Amino acid sequence: MMRTGMKAFVALAVAGIALSGCVNVLPKTKPIQLYRFGYEPQAKTGEKDEAPVALPVNGAAIPVQLGQVDFPQEAGGDRVLTTEGNEVAYAGGARWAAPASDLFQDAVKEGFSRSATTVRLDRRGGSTTSYRLEMVVHHFESAYKHGHPTVSIALDARLVRLSDRIVVGQRYITADVGVRRNDMSMMADAYNEATTEVVQALIGFTQETVAANPLPDTQVKP
Repeated sequence: MMRTGMKAFVALAVAGIALSGCVNVLPKTKPIQLYRFGYEPQAKTGEKDEAPVALPVNGAAIPVQLGQVDFPQEAGGDRVLTTEGNEVAYAGGARWAAPASDLFQDAVKEGFSRSATTVRLDRRGGSTTSYRLEMVVHHFESAYKHGHPTVSIALDARLVRLSDRIVVGQRYITADVGVRRNDMSMMADAYNEATTEVVQALIGFTQETVAANPLPDTQVKP
């Protein structure tokens, strides 16, 4: 009986050693580091979140619907797109914490919430909104030239007046922020700066366009 138990113990020990050996020989993979970007005006300029423009009509901010934001398929996911000439690749060992298109839209919403004064983004849409802001993103990437990366964002923005579906304003907005060296943490900081620059330009474009195309007082919702 004792001999049978010892055999069983030895068999289990051998199996455990074999199993531990299998675990040890598995290839070790370096964990993927996640990064994010957003709207950070202080990090960019050290200035306060404010846009020095005239007060809205009747003291009420004009509601604007955030419409569709079209991203290039290769840049809208959670991988960090890099380009050099005609070559396109993804940064190894790094990903965005969420799809880039989602992070960018969150940055736009936060920017308008913190910095816009005469307009506000209305997530409800429908009859409460007077305009719709639409965007087509053409570039959202780390562009390399002679081994040096530059974070590049370029998009077309247009503002549609919903009462008559007329495009009342269009603007091509770009931001290019150089990265001191090929380091992903520094690159993420550059995405923060470039995104903030683009969002601030979007806010300025929207407020200027709304001011130049005022609605009748009866259409302004408090």
